[in-house]
Amino acid sequence: MSRDDETTAFERWEVVELAIPATPSEPDPQVELARLREQVRAEAYAEGLVAGRAEGEQACMRMKQLVESFGDAMENLDFRLADMLLELALDIARQVVAGELAAHPERILEIVNLALKQMVESTREARLLLNPEDAALVRPHLEQVLDKARLRVVEDVRIVRGGCLIETPHGDIDATLPARWRQVVQVLGSNRDWLD
Repeated sequence: MSRDDETTAFERWEVVELAIPATPSEPDPQVELARLREQVRAEAYAEGLVAGRAEGEQACMRMKQLVESFGDAMENLDFRLADMLLELALDIARQVVAGELAAHPERILEIVNLALKQMVESTREARLLLNPEDAALVRPHLEQVLDKARLRVVEDVRIVRGGCLIETPHGDIDATLPARWRQVVQVLGSNRDWLD
């Protein structure tokens, strides 16, 4: 007879009794704690993903707005810089023109000749208005060619040196320095006057 046959039913029952697992109505506190930790961690992770995604979207929107405002600012800066450069160029040009006229006052002769060429041949009783200083330079040169019945030289302190105005019954020919300046700056897209 083997040892298994020799054991009594009571001994077998005890062995069987020892092998029965604990009832499920009494969960192990360590297992339950681990399960709760895992559940809380998973919920926190999911909430973190949602919150992180929302924060990321907000950050992207702020970044997009920042980039757009930066682009607008750069565009405005380009326009302002172009305007500033134009103003600087006009200031330099005005100083160069004024310096050239001061250094070479005889240039008024070229301006007067160009203005006279624009006069209609049939014009009578025209007046050539010049700054008194320019008139002193122009008179000797025009005396030989000037038809006094047709054109008379008039000194006018309102005319800026370096320009002239011819008044005719058919209309005026404005070759004053401010008028010529206005034509140039209008081509450049500005409206600055000579004296600005």
